[in-house]
Amino acid sequence: MYAAVSALLLRELQTRFGQYRLGYLWVFLEPLLTIGALIVIFGTIRERISPGIEFVIFLINGIIPFFMFRSGIMQSIGAVQSNKGLFSYRPVKPVDAVLARNILEFILKFLAYITFSGLLIWFGFNISFESIPQLLLYWFLLFIFMLGCSLIFMVVASFSSEIQKFLSASFLIIYLSSGVLYSIKIIPTQYRDYLLYNPLIHMFELMRHAVAPTYTLVSGISLSYFIYWLIGSLFVGLLLYKRFDKHMVRSK
Repeated sequence: MYAAVSALLLRELQTRFGQYRLGYLWVFLEPLLTIGALIVIFGTIRERISPGIEFVIFLINGIIPFFMFRSGIMQSIGAVQSNKGLFSYRPVKPVDAVLARNILEFILKFLAYITFSGLLIWFGFNISFESIPQLLLYWFLLFIFMLGCSLIFMVVASFSSEIQKFLSASFLIIYLSSGVLYSIKIIPTQYRDYLLYNPLIHMFELMRHAVAPTYTLVSGISLSYFIYWLIGSLFVGLLLYKRFDKHMVRSK
């Protein structure tokens, strides 16, 4: 399995970026352009949007993890179809293709995160190093959650290709409700509880608190709640894969 995932990972690297002139620079350009646009748009009210943390640090710890989560799941939809010719080799399984794509997204987005964080420190922004182990744990847990969701949608996509259109629209709603652009602290209390049903907002808030201890967490932010979602998605994803793995290989 290690050999299959490694080979598929190298194949993904070549096919994903080989067609673009800027190649791997797109890993950094996408979040850079997004963050730059948001700074221009929300520059005058940024202290109200992200109290207790510098606005750029706030954005980096929401946008880049969200991009990883979104891209990993969207890439999983076409993982089986793109690698179907390789499944004639018995050691190569559909789960290997999803693992390879998710690992690649994790590596690329985490590399972008480290690069942007290093640049901010270079330019004098204050990023705390006291909770680095917790921050790494949060990234790992987000990766596992992404993997569980990717397995679910990989199986669903093998029955209906329309799921891609549904996900594209859904991710816009998730993007706006995950606290990527604003702190949940500015949301009125009577509406805040509804946003807290979204597990991603818990993870992004914990990441921000890890790099900026002055950024206080509101009541209701819970790592345990996110872990429940993680376990549930991974269980359902593995159950569906175990049930329909042969169907995915045979489906057109």
